[in-house]
Amino acid sequence: MEPDQSTGNLKLWYLKQYNFFGDLKGDARAFVKQNTEMCEYKSREMIYLSGNEQKVYLLKEGQVKISRLRENGEEVIQDILKPGEIFGSLPLVEKGQETDTEYAMAASDTIVCILNRTHFEKLLENYPVLNQRLTKWYGIRMRRFEERLNNLIFRDVRQRMAGFLYRYATDFGKEKNGVYEVKPFLTHEEIGLLIGAARQTVTTMLNELKDQGYITQSRKCWEIKKLDSLKKLSS
Repeated sequence: MEPDQSTGNLKLWYLKQYNFFGDLKGDARAFVKQNTEMCEYKSREMIYLSGNEQKVYLLKEGQVKISRLRENGEEVIQDILKPGEIFGSLPLVEKGQETDTEYAMAASDTIVCILNRTHFEKLLENYPVLNQRLTKWYGIRMRRFEERLNNLIFRDVRQRMAGFLYRYATDFGKEKNGVYEVKPFLTHEEIGLLIGAARQTVTTMLNELKDQGYITQSRKCWEIKKLDSLKKLSS
């Protein structure tokens, strides 16, 4: 179903589709609609430059890269988020404890809905089901981070690349006849940061996997194939 294009109805349509708020009714829905701001960001545009803004972001369309900077200025990619995820100054993090080195960037053209943290906390207080959803989501994200860390420690670069392609396909792709089509939104350097490999190594590995029939690439689309084999290759 396509949304009504008027500003208020468009925002409400996005919030209804978003699984965190999708089944809110009555006063709760009116509160969310009144206190959220819908913003669009172009690919590579910064969403926030630190974790101290006291805002909560709900990702509706596109992909968002969450990163931190080391003391030497090197980037560490924490996660790549897909539609339906939440980020920013979350209540599970104590106020004042957010890192001032975290930033969020649109990895593709992106739409987010923004709530002040105080408004978000009020919703959690009044509607316990939202608190349960937030806790569940936070647990999923932590397990995803732990899995990446374990992969860096216990998997070789070929296994890590296979695991990345598997998630890239299943999280961000559209399946058609067993082939996942993904619009590429990460550079080879960013993929390298995610899997712990140099940019040239990423290029070499992708070319090898292409020769073996796992992937075909163009500037506009990647086709990722043989998902079952990729999953086995990653373990």
